[in-house]
Amino acid sequence: MSKSNSMDNMTQKFVLELNEALAFENAGIERLQTRIEEISISELKQQMQQHLQESLEHQKRLQNIITSIGEEPTQMKVGLPLPSYPDIIMKMMKNSMTKHEWELKKAEHDLIIENAEVACYLMLIEKARMMKGFLNAVESLSLNLKDEQNMVEWIKTNSPEMLAKLWPKIQSSVVTDSDSLSSSPSSTLT
Repeated sequence: MSKSNSMDNMTQKFVLELNEALAFENAGIERLQTRIEEISISELKQQMQQHLQESLEHQKRLQNIITSIGEEPTQMKVGLPLPSYPDIIMKMMKNSMTKHEWELKKAEHDLIIENAEVACYLMLIEKARMMKGFLNAVESLSLNLKDEQNMVEWIKTNSPEMLAKLWPKIQSSVVTDSDSLSSSPSSTLT
């Protein structure tokens, strides 16, 4: 195989990985739009709105890199790296968790997704550096990486405050549920 064919093959593989990152951003944008609607904590909602704007910029940067190579950016979306709970556990969660507990669970999922994006960009940057011909992509990929790292840090730093704001609501709904169970006729022994 000639050096030119080898480089073409490496370029195709790199474009494939760029499109993978773009498909990740495409799916992430869709999820962020849904998440923003669900969030009850104003600070988290504002942060997610800001991150949505950043993600739209990530999408544009990736599209620009791909088109500058002469390739077509994907419109597809990947499945996001979320936990796949066993059916019985998911059923118990759906039957027992309150809206506020789900909000915390989804914040955990946000952190998982953002960390996966950090890993993706770290690897893309290193591959772009190794390939030498794509050093111009490193700057855009590094900007995307920085935003993702900042989002990870924001979630980690603000998780205790999110929990503190939601915990009283979770406790009150659990107390209310247990009170109604103890006062129902079927729960008393005769």
